[in-house]
Amino acid sequence: MAVTVSDRFDIDAAPEQVMRALEDVERIPEWSGAHQSVEVLTRDDVGRARRIRMTLSLFGFSDTQTIEHDWTERSTSWTLVESTMQRSQEGEYALEPSERGTRVHVTMSLEPKVPVPGFVLRRGQKHAIGAIRRGLTDFVLSRYA
Repeated sequence: MAVTVSDRFDIDAAPEQVMRALEDVERIPEWSGAHQSVEVLTRDDVGRARRIRMTLSLFGFSDTQTIEHDWTERSTSWTLVESTMQRSQEGEYALEPSERGTRVHVTMSLEPKVPVPGFVLRRGQKHAIGAIRRGLTDFVLSRYA
């Protein structure tokens, strides 16, 4: 069974600045402690990462994943292609202008290959969402704003 979590938060930067940070996928390990490495395998027609291989470590579990991104002007979504630990994963960062700059809406849904209690999965996802909120905000403000 897949478990979904979402969050909304504001960043004091323009949507274009936040999107540039999201497009810079090779630098995700700089703002996400869970990401050990990121390798771009393919790019789309305008040079954005399309297929990515990542190694993550969270709560003592390590996973190598291949995901595929789709991009629009104000969002990026991803779908799991291959993973050692997950059966499925989907997610999205959607950006909208706000009074403070940009409202970021992040959604993530995943289903592990092995049975994991739902409360453990939700706790891990909430931890990941909190890390995204802090890490992405700091990364955007220090590099792109």
